[in-house]
Amino acid sequence: MVFWAGILAAAFFAWLAVKIGFYETWTMLFNIVISIYLSVFLTPVITTMVPAASDTAYGNALTLITVAAGAFLILHGVSYSFLTSRFSIWFPRPIDNVGSGLLGFLAGFLVWSFLTLVILVSPLSQAGFARDIGLRSTVEQSSVPYVAWWCDSVNRVVAADNEHTTQQVISKLLKPAQERSAHKPADRS
Repeated sequence: MVFWAGILAAAFFAWLAVKIGFYETWTMLFNIVISIYLSVFLTPVITTMVPAASDTAYGNALTLITVAAGAFLILHGVSYSFLTSRFSIWFPRPIDNVGSGLLGFLAGFLVWSFLTLVILVSPLSQAGFARDIGLRSTVEQSSVPYVAWWCDSVNRVVAADNEHTTQQVISKLLKPAQERSAHKPADRS
């Protein structure tokens, strides 16, 4: 169910992307990828440097979403100010529609995958409704590898040493949520 909701979200992004065009969609996808990369790789650093950021059960989730939103707003503001509002690149209609739709679909599924990862990192993943819809297994099978693939792609370009893969960093982020669920007392009915 979670996977198909992601497909619907991605289709909605694809529809929006066709409306705004290929150039603007490519810029938006780039900003989303960099924001999520920064969020995933900076969250362990921030929670180590600022212990108050990881004191609560929702610390990792809040840090992930805050860094991603802040980075996206900054990147999108800069790219809008200097690129998309000043220049418009014309593409033939078929390339513009198909290309922007494809990029929009990829961006939409990436945003959905990241949001489900944020939920997986939080205690919400241990709630009854999350277990009923199979959130943990679905996210670990489809969303985490998709986010990891995009982040590893960026990591290959920007990192001098690739000693830490995205999967290792995400596992480190998931560890507190898994430990909390292991220490949680059994539900009494």
